[in-house]
Amino acid sequence: MDINYLDKRKSGISLIGDVTWGTSFCQFYQTRGDQSEILGPYFKAGLENNELCVFVTGDEPGWKSIIQILRPAIPDIEQYFRKDQLEIVSHRQ
Repeated sequence: MDINYLDKRKSGISLIGDVTWGTSFCQFYQTRGDQSEILGPYFKAGLENNELCVFVTGDEPGWKSIIQILRPAIPDIEQYFRKDQLEIVSHRQ
């Protein structure tokens, strides 16, 4: 499969819109609700594009908390873990 790196893909974040492959950006949040509103749609867009999505976290929140953050946007989140398309790793790894 050839990838055209100039093709736009959905970021899942309405403020940012569509982006080219390899685009980097940083997003800050103030509350857990903000985090869910930002990260849920972002990860959902990547998963729907059949991308490997990796959530790198500090020591807190734990794995279960991260799933709670993502689940509102990705209700069927377990299927992506089973397909090895979604990973949660500690920053220490």
